[in-house]
This record gives sequence, structure tokens and C-alpha cells, in this order.
Amino acid sequence: MSTDRTLPALLLALAAAVQPALAAAEDGPRSPEAPPARAAARPPAARAVAGLPAAALPPAVPPEAAPAAPGPLARAETRRESFTLRQLGALGPLALRGTSELGGVQFGVRADEVVTAASLDLSGAMSPALIPELSNVTVTLNEQYVGTIPVTKDQPRFDHVVMDASPLFFGPDNRLNFRFSGRYTPKCNDMLSGLLWSTIADTSTLTLTLVRLPPRHDLAELPSPFFDAHEKRPLVLPFVLPAAPGAGALAAAGIVSSWFGQLADFRGASFPVAGDGPRTGNAVVLATPEAMPPGLAMPPIAGPTVEVVANPDDPSGSLLVVAGRTEAELVGAAQALALGSRALGGSSAAVAPPSIAGRAPYDAPAWIATDRPVKFGELVNAADLEGVGYVPGTVHVPFRTAPDLATWRDRAFPVDVVYRAPGGPVVDVAASRLDVALNDRYLGSAPLAGDAGLARTLWPGSAAADAAHHRLDLPPYAVFGRNDLSFAFDARPLDRGECVAVPNDLRMAVSPDSTIDLSRAYHVATLPNLQFFVNSAFPFSRMADLGETAVVLPRRPAPAEVESFLDLMGRVGSLTGTPAARVSVAFPDELGRVSDRDLLLIGGLDRLGEAAKLLDGSALGLDRGTLSVHLNRSLPGLGRLFGDRSGDDRRDAEAQIRAAASGSLAALVGAQSPLAAGRSLVALVAERPEGLTDIVASLGDAQQAAAVQGDLSLRSGGVTTSYRVGPTYRVGNLPFWLYPAWALGGSPLGVLGLVLLAALLLSVAAFRLLRRRAGTRAG
Repeated sequence: MSTDRTLPALLLALAAAVQPALAAAEDGPRSPEAPPARAAARPPAARAVAGLPAAALPPAVPPEAAPAAPGPLARAETRRESFTLRQLGALGPLALRGTSELGGVQFGVRADEVVTAASLDLSGAMSPALIPELSNVTVTLNEQYVGTIPVTKDQPRFDHVVMDASPLFFGPDNRLNFRFSGRYTPKCNDMLSGLLWSTIADTSTLTLTLVRLPPRHDLAELPSPFFDAHEKRPLVLPFVLPAAPGAGALAAAGIVSSWFGQLADFRGASFPVAGDGPRTGNAVVLATPEAMPPGLAMPPIAGPTVEVVANPDDPSGSLLVVAGRTEAELVGAAQALALGSRALGGSSAAVAPPSIAGRAPYDAPAWIATDRPVKFGELVNAADLEGVGYVPGTVHVPFRTAPDLATWRDRAFPVDVVYRAPGGPVVDVAASRLDVALNDRYLGSAPLAGDAGLARTLWPGSAAADAAHHRLDLPPYAVFGRNDLSFAFDARPLDRGECVAVPNDLRMAVSPDSTIDLSRAYHVATLPNLQFFVNSAFPFSRMADLGETAVVLPRRPAPAEVESFLDLMGRVGSLTGTPAARVSVAFPDELGRVSDRDLLLIGGLDRLGEAAKLLDGSALGLDRGTLSVHLNRSLPGLGRLFGDRSGDDRRDAEAQIRAAASGSLAALVGAQSPLAAGRSLVALVAERPEGLTDIVASLGDAQQAAAVQGDLSLRSGGVTTSYRVGPTYRVGNLPFWLYPAWALGGSPLGVLGLVLLAALLLSVAAFRLLRRRAGTRAG
């Protein structure tokens, strides 16, 4: 049976599952004799993770000793939520034209929720030249008819057109479409005419009434209910930690938060610290026998354990418990969860710490390979490379890479694009084109009539008449950590004479076998560069699991400091595509233990203790508990003569620090680690711990993150300013014959110095040669 037919039946079954709970909500509490809302789940029992030893397993729970299944909820959790089309993914108003008649948005519904009612409130406008009897906009949900927006001759704008959508139309993944059909004359309409248009405002709303299904406490359902990929909103998941967490407990929390950050990906994630536990909803709990949250009933901890239990204060919420007898076992349980969650099952599982092999540099799963050409089909689904209509919208091929790519004399990265569009009597391929851009930077256009012979080689099975090939170059300076390679088809219909219908249900596509090749790149960069840290978590992400990184936190970190640490680990997971399974945490009096690692310092200025000396390698320091900039007063004009403007930046930064309101200043600092040459330090410090959460949250905003540059970024009053105030250093490797060109690139004074040095050497050699010849003649 097809999916389209089974989907309504599945939704009906889900609705039936919550019907008793809905009745309980409407008619009052159910009697003890009433049947439960759904069949009781199998008794929870701990079992070993597949492939891991089971020596630490507690004895199986006999059926007669299993706890009774919880009774039905007193009230079904029902919520009502509204989304604008922009919140659902629209980049702006949906512009429907004669040659681009279809537009829409995609959205999801959580797997543990059922839609019981839905309505649309639409606004927009239509061309006043349209014939009402022959024009309209049809609204569909998953290809099911929802309603029609009619044309009103005397009122082009329409506001608050409300229509209901059947709950049976909804599934986990949904597509809301708007199809425009317009005519301005009964016959012979020109599809390219400016009279054929309609616009759906992106402020139009979709309102859903949702019912939460009773939770299933089964590890096999992970990451649900704590994260659901169908949601586009940022993930907010509280963490509950021991009152005085040690370095191991903090590292375990960082590993788990990086796993959830990896899952959340582009959505973003935040992990507030919830003290004794959240009163409602879901949370992650890290527990040891000495630090058990109040109200949490667990059997004795016999080793590293992962468990899902009900929230004692909210029957519809769940707690993901990561437990161990020691902090080392906590780290092992966190690693087993982050790396082997798919092998877990039951409500509780005893796990063994996994054996983690060391990673190779630059092997982050989210980063594009740089040792071979990469096909577009490896980066996006083939369906995402297709479009419908003469102007089907933009095809996006996002990719991520390390930010330290360098090539000989900035040689470009080649991209071979094969694309297909209908030709012959349908599309005027001579006047039609494919526009290409990288990160909104226009790269060029290619005609739809291209090299068909090479296209058939690169796209086997394509027809000579409708396939084309185009070679383009990506300049290295335009490639960042996060990139978006976009393709926009702009097709023109072929003139087929008057009153001859022109088909508009056309399909155009970029081949998934098209390639992008970064293999000519080398890895080398000048640091510190805070933009690298913001966009790619570099240089820490050089090892994707943070195996060469240590996070330095105060001995007794404040909740805001822990939250900032967890949010940063979640960000690292999203940028690398893998959990930070080997990150280390150290306190200020343990710096000797992590001196050979890259360091990430997080804390309030008055709580850094001995870690404050880590700032000695930068142009910053602490003066009686406040941030200060070391001003270089020796020969200030000499550096400016040779292009050094750091002195000006230092004075500007010092002025801003002095002007900042008391307690409102936070800073992001980059420098070389004073503990080891070639190692990096990034410090997030603030006058108050709460300022840390503000600067970390600003990194998730594209506009505010773009303002983070150089080696010092100050944030005060919601405004970010950046400076270059300290010395630089180099990381990475280049062949010896490429290093001079890279080192002198963009530095006229460096080239001039090299020329003078060469002239001096040649003069000395010529002098010695001439003097020898003169001596020979004299003898």
C-alpha cells in the first residue's frame, strides 16, 4: 500500500490513541477502573549495549517485580501554536508569476505529537488585471486540497483569508503549496506578461492545535523526545548537574551537549542549567550516587548507565539520565550515549566506555573532503537539485570546510556543473541561462545550451538535447567555513505563435554527479582570527572530537559559566558534525596537565584565578579585576609607517573598555597559548558570568557573528566591536617552495624587503667577485 494511503490511517490511529486522554481532559479525571489511554509498555529492564560487554549489568527484573505501568494522564497536554510562513522557511513573500506559478514552504510535526486542528490565515495581493472567473490561487497541503483564494476585481489586496485544513492531511514532513492560475484575457495570455502575478505575504500564519502523545521511555527512541528533527526551532534542553561538578562531570556534560548540538545542526541549541531539575518538560541529568537530584528514583548505580525516566514533576516530560559511580564512569556513559545511541534499547542500559580511535586532522564529518572531487549528491539529496517551472527558484548546495585553505597564487577551485532543462520547442535555450553564486557573491552565468557531449560523459544517461556542462571557478578568498553554492534557472519560453499553449509544468535539474574539487588546497593560516572560531570552531575543530582541546573553567563554575560551556560544545558539534567525545576540562590550578593542548578559557574576570595568566600572551590583561589593554608606547609612528595599525586599535579598544557600563562588558580574545608554541588560546571572559551567555548567544545570530573579527571582540550593551591588537602566529604546513609566496602575499613591504635583501646579497657577491679578479690582475 502506498504511503499516501497509509498516512491518513496512521494519523487516525494516533488520534485514537490519545482520544481517551482527550476525553479525560474534557470530562474530568478517569476512575481507577477506566482502561489506560494506550497499552502499557513492556517492563523496563536494563540490557547491554550491542557490541559492548555486559559484565556490569544488574540482574534482570523479573516480570512479577516490574513496576506497574503509569496510569493515564489526568489531562492530555494540548497546545496551540502559530507560525508565520517566514518562520516555516520562506525567505520573503511568495511571488507567483505566469512562469513561476508554484511556491510553498516545508515544515514538520514532532513524532510525539498529533495535529487535531489547523487553520490558515492568509494575506497578500493579486494583479488587478486578472479575470476573476478564470484566476485564483489554490492552496494544498501534501497535495491535498485545502482551499482557494479568489480574485476580487476591485480589491487587489486580500487580508485574513481564513481556511481550515484537515488534521488527516498532516504527517511528519509536510509541504504547504500555493499554485497560481491567472488569465488577463480569455485567450492568448502571454506567460511573461507583467499582468500575471500574485503574492502571498510571509506574515501569513499557520495555526496548529497539537496533542502530545504519552511518552515512551525507551532508549531505542533516542534522540526523541529530547530532540525531534522535524522541528525547525532552536533546541532548548535543560541540564541538571551535581552542585559542585568536577572536571569529569563537566566533560561528560560537554560531550552530551555536543551530541545534541550535532543533531540540532543549523537550528542551533542552548542548554540552560536547571539546578535541581525542570518542573516541566524534558531535561538531561548527570548523576552519581553522591549527587542524585531530589525526586529521581533510580536503582543503585552499578556502573556507567544511560536511562530514560519520567519527569517526577511532569508526567508528560522525560529525563535522560547519564549516571556513573565516579566521574570517570560519567564520561564513559556520555561517550557511549554520544557515539552508540543507536545500539541502546529498553528504559535503562548498562554501558561500557567505548574505545575511541584517534581522529585524523581535518576529518570532521560535516566538512567537505579536500583530497578528491566531491559530488553534489554527497552534499544534498538529488531531489533538492530539481525545480519545477520556467523559474523554479534557487537550488542550494551548502558545504562546509576548514577555513585555513590556501593555494598557490590563489588558484581557484574548479567546479564541474552538469544541468538539464527541456529544450526543443519548449524553452528558448539561447535566451535562457543558469546563474551561479557562492555565498551570495555572483560568479557567472551559463547558457542552457552548453557542451552536451561532455555533459553525457559526466551525467550518464542524459540526452544530448537537454543536458549541458559548465566549468566554473571558486576563488579561495570567497570560500569560508560555511558556504552556499547556489544555482538559479532563468528559462524563457520559446515563441510558438499566437494563441498556442505553452507548457509550464517543466522540470529542470542540476546533476548530483556535478563535482566540486578542493584537492589543490593546503592547510595554513595566520592566527588569531576570531572569525575562524565563530564560523568553524577553528583551530579547536582541526581535531573534530576536540582530542587536542582543553576547556578551562573556574573551580566552582557559576550556572551561567556552565551554560556558556555547554552552548559552545553544542555549537562545536553542529559545526563539525560529530560529538566532542575527547574534550578535556581543567581548573585553573591544573593548567600543567593540559599545557600541550589548545585552550578554551571561559569565566568571569574575578573568577579566573591562576588562569588569568593565560592572557599574558595577548595584548590584554587584568587590572584589579577589570580588563585592560597593554598600550605600546615605544615608537608609535614606526609601526604605522610599515602598515601596522594595531596601536590605533589598542587605543580604541581601551577607550571602549573604559566607556562600558560597569558589569556589562564581555570579551572574546584570541592569542597564542603562553604554555606551548603553536597552540592557541580563545578566552570568553566577562565582568559578570551572565555576560558570557550573552556573547555566546550572539554567535548564533548571523549579523552579530559577522562583527566578530581580529583577535579581540568586545560586547557591551548588545553591540559587538572587534579589533586587531596583538601579535600573530602561523599554524599549518606548506611545501617549502610555496611558503615565500604565502608569507609575502598581500604585503608590499615584505616584497620590497625581499627585493632589498636580494639586492644586498647580489652586491656582496659581486663585490667579492670583482675584488678577487682585481687581486688576480695585481698578482
